[in-house]
Amino acid sequence: MSVLFRALRAVFALLVLVGLALVAAPAQAATAAPAASYAVPSELGTDCEVESDAANCDIDRDRIPDVVEQVVAGSLTGATGTEDHDGDGIPSWTEVLACGTVTCADSRADADDDGIPDYAEQLACGSETCSNSKEDADGDKVSDWIEFVICGDRTCATGLEDFDSNGVADAAELQACVKDTSGLALTGFGIAGILAVIAAALVGLGVLLRIRRRNAAAATADAAAAAGEAELVGSNL
Repeated sequence: MSVLFRALRAVFALLVLVGLALVAAPAQAATAAPAASYAVPSELGTDCEVESDAANCDIDRDRIPDVVEQVVAGSLTGATGTEDHDGDGIPSWTEVLACGTVTCADSRADADDDGIPDYAEQLACGSETCSNSKEDADGDKVSDWIEFVICGDRTCATGLEDFDSNGVADAAELQACVKDTSGLALTGFGIAGILAVIAAALVGLGVLLRIRRRNAAAATADAAAAAGEAELVGSNL
């Protein structure tokens, strides 16, 4: 067996092992959930007298949980919903809902590079990589994550808001940022399949080279035999 064929077979085995390892490897866990757990506004009750879970109380019925108002304004009724402690364009109470403090959310952070900020995905569906941009709790054709970005909860936007007055609705501008990553993601099985195809191609090339070498050797032997026969005939004459 030629050295080349043995090397190709070893490469094939290595590629298959890598593919199997990728298949067996568990998916990386999503980033940890927010430090504090608060109900999103659309899930809030009215006041603490009828709400069994204190984290969901909203004594002034402004759709901002009392525990969030306490963090934002220092009282259970002091927040207006417009506070922005770090001036990043994300309301402070939305930041508290998303990750626990008034300054923790980053509009540029996007773990899965899908165009939806991590904090908005966290609010819309519970993790930084879970949204498909189609969640729409109130059926108004404005995605939940967009409503969170525009005004802080999943049902507050009309879809007509235009913060920068450029004639293009905020909802349309935000939706345009979404990237379709479904065709780009490769699972372990997909990678294993690609590696298997490459390995098969390499093995096939090795087999072809071996056949060609064997045929060349046979042709050389036949030519030598023919030459020997011709020399023998000549000597007999």
